[in-house]
Amino acid sequence: MRDYTSKFKILVFLFSIFYFIFYIFVNAQTSPQFFVSWQAQSYASSWYQGKILAINGTPVEISFELIDNGKIADLSKTKVRWYVNDDLVLNENNGLGIKNLKITVPDYTGQQTEIRIAVVDYLKTGLVDKLIKIPVVGPEAVINAPYPEHQILTGENSFQVFPFFFNVKNLDGLSVEWSTNEQKAEGMTVDPWRLSLKVDLATPLGFTFNLSATIRNFLNQLEFASKNIQLQVK
Repeated sequence: MRDYTSKFKILVFLFSIFYFIFYIFVNAQTSPQFFVSWQAQSYASSWYQGKILAINGTPVEISFELIDNGKIADLSKTKVRWYVNDDLVLNENNGLGIKNLKITVPDYTGQQTEIRIAVVDYLKTGLVDKLIKIPVVGPEAVINAPYPEHQILTGENSFQVFPFFFNVKNLDGLSVEWSTNEQKAEGMTVDPWRLSLKVDLATPLGFTFNLSATIRNFLNQLEFASKNIQLQVK
């Protein structure tokens, strides 16, 4: 009798666990889910396939859809509230069912801009909300040095620099300055984003060059990025 009772208790226990897991699974499947996307309008080279990131002052567009039971929910008559870093910036006074927000990033390098979307009184669910964090980075300069281990030869060596995440629409809003061994590079080509470094035939093997490029926003000199690489004559 005791053995039967023990087995029965074990079965009840296992059934309880199964029911609990099943309950969580079903509710997870049926709970409304947010699909949120954001796009920063900072500049990046056209070949760049990664996520374009935001810096301080970058316009960013955020949008969302609420997915309920596999379908896009109709929020046209629903209150939607948007918060930026806990500050309410849009609510039902601006209209119902607002699915888009455009902001100018207020935070600085290394911080995050927090966006909270609150859908109020959604059907029988009540309040459903979502918090996303947009990372804030600094502008970047990337030098393309197509030489293994940055070892160069005497003669002509070519380099190109690419700007990333500046608050400009195109390269016309940026300036670039090259230098070698802390001396401004002379004899620039027609394309300022490219540098031809001519190494004299008499240069000893192992001699090093410190090549750097600094990019600035014409309209904001505090918005700049520098990149430095060390080259060695082989």
